[in-house]
Amino acid sequence: MSESTAIFVFKLRQNIALEGDLLLAQMELDSFLPDRVQDLMEIKSIIQNIPELSEIEGLGRLDAHVRQNGKQAYVAKGSLELLPHLIRRVSFIQRIYCVTQVSPSTKAFLVDTIHQVGSIIKNQVVDNRLIIQAIPHYTLIELSKIVANHSQGVDDTKRNLDGLVDALLDRTVNKSVIKLTTIALSARSTTSHLTHDIHYYKAKFFPRMVRSILNSCTPELGKGCHVLDNFVGSGTTLLEASILGIPSLGLDIDPLSTMIAQAKLDAVDMDSELLATEAARIIQAIENKIIETRFGGRCDSDEMTIIFPDWLMKNRKMTGEIATELSGEINRVQSAITGSDPRLYKLLCVLMSDAISRKIRMRFMGTGVGRFSLTLAQKPLFTIFTDSLRQYVKVAAMCEWLKQMIHLRLADAQVIAADSKHLPSNLGQFDILVTSPPYLPASSGRESYAKARALSLIALGLDNVEDLIDNSIGSMNGNGIDVGALTNNERDLVEWLHRDKLRQIKAEPTGRYFLDMRQAFAEMYRVLRPGAKAVVISGKTSTFYQFKTRKPLYVVNVAEILADEAQRVGFEVDALHDIQLDKCNRNARPRSLDNYYETLIMLQKPK
Repeated sequence: MSESTAIFVFKLRQNIALEGDLLLAQMELDSFLPDRVQDLMEIKSIIQNIPELSEIEGLGRLDAHVRQNGKQAYVAKGSLELLPHLIRRVSFIQRIYCVTQVSPSTKAFLVDTIHQVGSIIKNQVVDNRLIIQAIPHYTLIELSKIVANHSQGVDDTKRNLDGLVDALLDRTVNKSVIKLTTIALSARSTTSHLTHDIHYYKAKFFPRMVRSILNSCTPELGKGCHVLDNFVGSGTTLLEASILGIPSLGLDIDPLSTMIAQAKLDAVDMDSELLATEAARIIQAIENKIIETRFGGRCDSDEMTIIFPDWLMKNRKMTGEIATELSGEINRVQSAITGSDPRLYKLLCVLMSDAISRKIRMRFMGTGVGRFSLTLAQKPLFTIFTDSLRQYVKVAAMCEWLKQMIHLRLADAQVIAADSKHLPSNLGQFDILVTSPPYLPASSGRESYAKARALSLIALGLDNVEDLIDNSIGSMNGNGIDVGALTNNERDLVEWLHRDKLRQIKAEPTGRYFLDMRQAFAEMYRVLRPGAKAVVISGKTSTFYQFKTRKPLYVVNVAEILADEAQRVGFEVDALHDIQLDKCNRNARPRSLDNYYETLIMLQKPK
């Protein structure tokens, strides 16, 4: 068809709460649309220019489930041919309204678009203008997880998801279907869609953020891009890149992280009926073991091989009796999943690890000497596991439905175990790097991610926990750093820590953190093609407080220091974007009493 001009109205997701998300949404749309994108503080104001939009009723109505505070939408002009691309790519948009002139070519284009993106489009003709409503793929992906959570089993999940689309496009009057759809649209948090919630993981990416970064980078670089995340963590970048059709590679020094990331990808292609059959067998085996133990059978602890670390046993809450009980619960799950279908075994191991991490929560106190608080969930570990297993049967059904409804296909993604300070020589070249290294507080004794995962690592037989702690970025083992190699800002911080008796134990590890990151930046630079983009997400600042008064004593501009380290190895710094995130926890460290910001350090390797 000859190019037709269209007006696009983008209704923002109702659950966008922070201005940082609006910045990301704007960046994303600017990368897609050649003309300037304009704000709509009140979406209904567009009716003055496009009165035909007032004809839309039901859940598609302009002001239905709209943001109540602040900006509600964007408007822009562009080619009608952009519509399929926008449906597949946008991250923060609840509904796309597209207005163009009626013609045989536009009607044919609409039929072809539905064939490409699925039956998630509704249209009507008003005064010779074609009014198109489209549900973006990402919105449907997010909403589908809420619907799956309210469903029972494979068939009910798929049936409810069919109802979701019917309700969104006003094709049903079924009150229960509309109610469930309204619940999904009103959900405050939708960050656990697809398999993003496969494992509890502290400090993981927000999926929308990652997706919008990828969207903002790829138009300039063109097709055939290859993404790298060299601190892959739980695999958020890989899954989001795969959804967008971009091949990716992730690596991490932590073997549990690589296992989680791989399972997160594999679970999207899991056969729901196979998983349902195995889940029923495993749950029955666990229940039989409970009955056997309760009526005088061999105690689980008789089979136990897990040895709790000495430092964990020193915590006053981890008594010998509790350790024995936890060992027995882990053993029940291990025994039940042993012999499972090989296609499912790694997923089952990850779900077991998730149950361990949810049962036993450790929060390190920031003293630098390994002190931590311990919280034990009341629910038995094996119950946490079986609940997750039942949930993932529905997730598998949901993924099957998405593949059929919107032709969801994941691009190739690989996960390997490697140290970001010493990347493999045969890794290849990449066009985009999106990653979030360990933050300064996590690497200077305020947290220990490796210790917090110790029981999972031990139960799965993955690694020596102490070796993993020592080799991580900014380990508490300072190894006698060369202070002279630090920049002025880094050295000032390390010297200040040395002068503080309570914090001097953190001085060398903090220096090591910056030197480790310098080495990691050099490796990033080496494996990127000339002209490649890199986006490194870091906490904006790290603040040291007076313990009693919470008065700030020293504010570290971490993002600026890391941007300087990136420049030192050859990167160009394009921008630093501060994004406020909803990560408040008023029972946590004093830092969380402030507004929390992360910074997108936008880098480019010179051409």
